[in-house]
Amino acid sequence: MSKKMLSKKEQFTKTEKSKLPLILGGIGILVVAVILFVVLGSGGQVEGEYFGNAVAPARSYIGEFISMTPVEPIIEDGQIRISLDEVDQNNIISFEIENNQNELVPLMAYITPSGRIFVGSSMCEPCRGRTFSLAGETLVCDACRTTYNIENHEFISGSVACGSYPPVNMNPTIEDGIIIIDLDSVLNWRSRA
Repeated sequence: MSKKMLSKKEQFTKTEKSKLPLILGGIGILVVAVILFVVLGSGGQVEGEYFGNAVAPARSYIGEFISMTPVEPIIEDGQIRISLDEVDQNNIISFEIENNQNELVPLMAYITPSGRIFVGSSMCEPCRGRTFSLAGETLVCDACRTTYNIENHEFISGSVACGSYPPVNMNPTIEDGIIIIDLDSVLNWRSRA
């Protein structure tokens, strides 16, 4: 069968379906996919919310060098508990809990300049430094002097090897002025380097 030949007039007046809805639909799907990738790829946390919402007044550490204050946490019912007020007053605190391989896990909690809280490991790897200090807008390893952005732990300077292993956030919750960490997250903690 031969195809019907269209006259020149028919060729120019023939209506075709617009491809615009298909193009817009494809762009919409692509935008949604990118948004989901960014949000889910960051562990469900949007950039800038690595340590959650503000829990204390904003503050500045510019011109200051603040060392860790050791504290004793309370361990009960599968939880590690420390006072938010104690962290707020000292800016950065430290404590140690034994993991299930009988190794002491160094831990810290500090308030960021934006008033958010970080609670997690204070092991600088691979140098094995166990303490950090707050200095201006940075978190500084007391052993190798590697520095991280205080708000999100992005590597700034120092040992590139250590900068590849920033302190690990242990996703605390806060209830009635008490910071709570799941004990299992510390029992299962292992050195990464």
